[in-house]
Amino acid sequence: MTFPKKYGPADVPASVKTLIETLLPQLLEGTHPALAALREQLQGALVTEVEMTGAGFYADFVVPPDAPLADPPNFAGGDADITLSSAPHGVGCVVFVREGRLATFEGYTYDGTWEVDAHVAEVRWVAPVFPG
Repeated sequence: MTFPKKYGPADVPASVKTLIETLLPQLLEGTHPALAALREQLQGALVTEVEMTGAGFYADFVVPPDAPLADPPNFAGGDADITLSSAPHGVGCVVFVREGRLATFEGYTYDGTWEVDAHVAEVRWVAPVFPG
């Protein structure tokens, strides 16, 4: 397969969809008010596009315009220890917030290829985003 390859909302690869649905909420856990706003945004967020890079992915979001904004408005963070079938040395991730809105969720391999048909075998630990 040639990378990068882009997917629309209806064609998100299964491994990415799994991480968006199960891991992203865990990355937004915590008591900081910005995380509460992001959790509310996530409830109405839609994936606009997923770009598979070969070494990982970028999942871009649009959130409802009336959703509360996160403050601070621009930050990135979070991580997890993920086992992926096509990446023998593990996978990490990061969440990007821009202008107070959930913008992008990135997953990346430490060594190996994130194959489109890969599956998530395990998530061993999660380090939530810290806005400060």
